[in-house]
Amino acid sequence: MRLIGYLDQLSARPGDSLPVRISGDGGQVTVDLVRLLHGDTNPLGPGFLSTDVASVPSQVVVAGEQVTPVGSCLRADDVVPVGTTRLSAGVVIWPTTVDAGREQGVLSVVDAGGEPVVAVTLGESGRLRLSTGAGAVLLEAARPLANRRWYRVCAEVGAGGVALEIVPLEPFPGDEKPVSLRGESEVDLSAASGVVVAALRCPSEGTRYFPGAVFNGKVEHPVLSSGEDTLAEWAFERGFATDTAEDVSGRGRHGLLVNKPARAMTGHTWTGEVHDSAAAPEQYAAIHFHDDDLIDAGWPETARVDLPADLPSGIYAVRLRGTTRDGEETDHIPVVVAPATGAPRPKVAYLIPTFTYLAYANERLQHRLDYEAAGITDHPITPGLHDVTLAEHPEFGASLYDLHSDGSGICYTSALRPILNLRPDYRMWLQNAPRSLGADLYLEHWLVRSGVEHDVLSDHDLHADPEHALDGYQVVLTGSHPEYYSGAMLDALQRHVDTGHCLMYLGGNGFYWVTSQDPGQPGVLEVRRSGGIRTWEIQPGEGHHSTTGEPGGLWRWRGRSPNKLAGVGMCSQGWDEKAPPFERAALSYEPEWAWVFEGIDDHLIGDFGLIMNGASGDELDRCDFALGSPPNTAVLATSQRHSDFYQLAVEDVLMLAPGLGGSESDLVRSDMVIVERPGGGAVFSVGSICFTGCLPWNGYENNVSRLLNNVLGNFRARV
Repeated sequence: MRLIGYLDQLSARPGDSLPVRISGDGGQVTVDLVRLLHGDTNPLGPGFLSTDVASVPSQVVVAGEQVTPVGSCLRADDVVPVGTTRLSAGVVIWPTTVDAGREQGVLSVVDAGGEPVVAVTLGESGRLRLSTGAGAVLLEAARPLANRRWYRVCAEVGAGGVALEIVPLEPFPGDEKPVSLRGESEVDLSAASGVVVAALRCPSEGTRYFPGAVFNGKVEHPVLSSGEDTLAEWAFERGFATDTAEDVSGRGRHGLLVNKPARAMTGHTWTGEVHDSAAAPEQYAAIHFHDDDLIDAGWPETARVDLPADLPSGIYAVRLRGTTRDGEETDHIPVVVAPATGAPRPKVAYLIPTFTYLAYANERLQHRLDYEAAGITDHPITPGLHDVTLAEHPEFGASLYDLHSDGSGICYTSALRPILNLRPDYRMWLQNAPRSLGADLYLEHWLVRSGVEHDVLSDHDLHADPEHALDGYQVVLTGSHPEYYSGAMLDALQRHVDTGHCLMYLGGNGFYWVTSQDPGQPGVLEVRRSGGIRTWEIQPGEGHHSTTGEPGGLWRWRGRSPNKLAGVGMCSQGWDEKAPPFERAALSYEPEWAWVFEGIDDHLIGDFGLIMNGASGDELDRCDFALGSPPNTAVLATSQRHSDFYQLAVEDVLMLAPGLGGSESDLVRSDMVIVERPGGGAVFSVGSICFTGCLPWNGYENNVSRLLNNVLGNFRARV
C-alpha cells in the first residue's frame, strides 16, 4: 500500500481547518503544508518547486491502511414493527448484469445491523431467488432474467409459507410467461428491522456504510407491507436532488441512498414523449444503482492542518512523508487557498479550474481505449507511477469519462476520495506531460517569478459566490483547461468583462460542458453527456441533471457557446509528438496591436514547449463568427497546420466526408484573439491546452512569456 491521502475539499480560506485522511501501512507519517510553485520534473524546466509554510508546524501521525467501501444502495432503518410474522414486498427492476456470475441483492429485509434476514436476490446464474439470510434458497426461478428488460417482482415470507412472483413488463413474442412460485417454508422474522434495496446487506460503522452484493440496474417503487398495512413505500420520483428516498406510506420510514446512485432516470412508464424529469416525474421513478458507485471514501481523520489566518492566497499542498515497505514515499494533496474574506484584493486573480479537475478525477480511459491501435496518437502510451497505483485501486472510483461496470456512463464525481491524477508531479499518460494541475502550475510559477501580485481562486469559490467572487479584480486569468462550467460561473465571467474588466483565457476546450454542483454536497459534481466529443452517451430521456434539474450536454446547445464569451470555441483535439506553433496574422503587425507583440520579432509564436513540444496542441479552439464570436474579434495569430491526428469536433460535422483532419480542414486550428468589450474591458484567448507549457522554456525567456507579459501589463493598466 502506498502512502496516499485526501482532503474533504479542493479549495479553502485562511483560518480553515483541514481534516487529512491518510492510508499507509501502519508506519509514522510526517504531515506539513507547502506552497506549490512548479510541478513538472522535466529537466528542460525548473523542476519540482515548493516552499515550506513555516507557520504551520509539522506533525507526526500513524497511518494504517484504510478500507474504501463502494457500491450504492438504499438503506431504511426501523421499518418492520416488532412482532411482525408475515411480510410482502414488491419492486420493479431493470437488471444490467445478469451474467455477472455473482449474487446481487434486489431487496433485503435486514436486522438492526444491516445483515439480511430474508432477501430477494439475483443469483450467480441470473435467476431470481428468495433466500434466507443464512443463504438457504427457499424459491428460485427456472430461467434467468434478461438484461435491460423491466420486471415486476413480488415476494411473501413468514408464517404460512413463501411466495415469489416475476412478471415481465415488456414481453416479446416467445418470452417466458409470468412466474409464480410457492413453498411451505416458514421464515422467522423476529430479527427483522430494516430494509436494504439494491444490495444484499448494508452494515454500518458510525456514518460509514458497507453495501454488499450490490445490484446493477434500475429499481423502481419498492414497497413493504404486513398484511393490509403498508410499512413503507419509497417514491423515487420525489426529491431528485437529494440522497433521501421518500417514504409516502405516512410512516416516515425514509431511506438513505448510499454512495449516490443515479437519479432522475427513466422508469418503466416512460413514454418517450417527455425528456424533462421535472415535467413528468412519475415517468422518472427509477434509480440506477451500481456496484462501483463511490461518493465518499469515508476514511477516518488521521491529522488536521490549520491554515494560518494570514496565509497568502496560492496553490498549496498538504505534504505526507513516510516510510512504507517500498521505501521513502511522499504524497502532495493539493488545495487552492483563496484570499481571506475582506482582504484587500490585487488587480489580478488566477482562476484554477477545479471543476475540470473533478471531472477528470481518477480517469481510467487508458484501460478502456487503445489510443495507439485506434490511430489517435503517434507515440507510445506511457502510464506513470500515479496511473499504475490507480489501476491497483479500482475502489478509488473513476471519472466522468469512464463507465460503470454495467457499461453505463458515470455522471457524478466527488472530491471525497483519493484523486491520484490530481498531483503536482502527475504526467498524463497520453501526452507524457503535465495536464490539469501540473500544467496550471506553469502559469502560477510564471506569475510568482514575474512578481505579479495576484490572488488564486478556484471554480468552487466562483460557483459559491458568483455575484462577488471577482469583485475588485481587473484581470482574471484562467488555467489551461476550464472545460466544465456551471451557469453561475459563466454569468460571473460574462458580468466581469461586461463591466469594464478583462479576461485572459489561457487554455483550450473551455466553457464546454454544462456542469452542476450538488446543492447538498459542494464536493460533488454532475455531468450528463450528449452532443459533443464524448466517451459515453446518455440514455434516451436522461439528459436532465438530477442535482439541479437543468438540461445537460454542451453549453453550445443551450445558446451559450464558448465563442460568445471567449471569442473562440472548441473545434478539435489530437495528440502527436509535435504541436505546431502559432503564426502571426497580418493584423498583428498593424499599429493597433503592436503592444501585444512589443519586443517580439518572431513570426512564429511558441515553436517549443514542455507539452507536446509546441503551443497549439491537445484540444483546440477557433474563432467562428457563425458560432457566436463577437464581430469585433481580432484574430492575431493562428496555428500552423495540424496533423490528421486532429479531427474536426463532432458537433461541427453535419455530413461525414473526407477532409476532416488537420492536414486538410481549415476549421481545425487554434486562434489567438482579442475581443475589446464596451466600457474598456477585453478578452484575450489562446485556444490551446498546450499554450502555458511554453512558458518555462529557456528559463522563461521566450516569445510566449513576453507576449503574456505584454497582454497582462496592458490589461492591468486599464481602469
